[in-house]
Amino acid sequence: MANDTLRWVRLPVASAAMTIMMWAGMPTAATRSAMDLSAQQGPRYSDWLQPQVVSVLNTSLPEYPNGISRDGLSLYFQRTNPVTGEDLYVAHRPDHEADWGAPVQLPKTINTSSNERGAFVSADGHWLYFASDRPGGMGASDLYISWRTKVHDDTAWEPAQNLAAVNSVGFDSGPTLLEDDERGTTQLFFNSAPFPGGIQAVADIYVSALGPGGFEAPVPVAELNSPVQEGRPYIRHDGREIFFQSNRAGRLEIWSSTRSSTAELWSEPTVAISVADLNDPTVSAVTTPVLSWDRATLFLGLVRPGIDNGNVFVATRERVTGKE
Repeated sequence: MANDTLRWVRLPVASAAMTIMMWAGMPTAATRSAMDLSAQQGPRYSDWLQPQVVSVLNTSLPEYPNGISRDGLSLYFQRTNPVTGEDLYVAHRPDHEADWGAPVQLPKTINTSSNERGAFVSADGHWLYFASDRPGGMGASDLYISWRTKVHDDTAWEPAQNLAAVNSVGFDSGPTLLEDDERGTTQLFFNSAPFPGGIQAVADIYVSALGPGGFEAPVPVAELNSPVQEGRPYIRHDGREIFFQSNRAGRLEIWSSTRSSTAELWSEPTVAISVADLNDPTVSAVTTPVLSWDRATLFLGLVRPGIDNGNVFVATRERVTGKE
């Protein structure tokens, strides 16, 4: 992967929209203090609205969202087939108001007869990170990476390479990448149970920094972890909010945490979307969060035993205060 690392291209982040506030007079000291605090803490959002099913992506088979492109027009997800196992798919749409098109299965350079899951596409569209339990790995599930030159060609992914620097003898999955322009760094977050016999049910969230020679040894993100499972982290593109699944409340639900800057520790995690929030007695778990670049859309996997074992849903929220 040393040569591939040299091909890394970090694109500049587009300028965020500016919020303009009109004042009848000069702001008071208290108002200026509140404005400064708002600037430090960033935008505030409404609660998530009730998730809606994304029908075109779902079948009678289990489907879970994995990752979304920077422009919000390509959504990656996994589908479990009883014959071929878990495979990775992508669906496209021409704009944010349009429906998703028919899903396309990723090529054999990505999918194998083993299980592939947890796909994440880099901001520039050239890199695909995912997990697989294919033969030849280091543990029960490893992270892999693939490159493509043409970012709009779903068949252009090169044969995937094992991310040996971060993989363990246990279980590694759920990659999400933070390209931090604020600090000029790149970090890979993922869930791992890095010990012999490690499985997803006991995984925690880990992070690996990209150094001059590639990704470095991962370390646990202690403030996000608990004695039970944490999985499928998905980080906001500015690095100040993270979503993940956890069963710390007794069943898999979506939890989140924030921080004022990428130099700070994460806040105490809180429930973002719980089973109880859905007011649907058929739902037993809420999983696999995927946050859009504009921060306002969250794709989810909902498990409804007897109806389906996983379908793709989507929830939205609105920014109510604060700067982008």
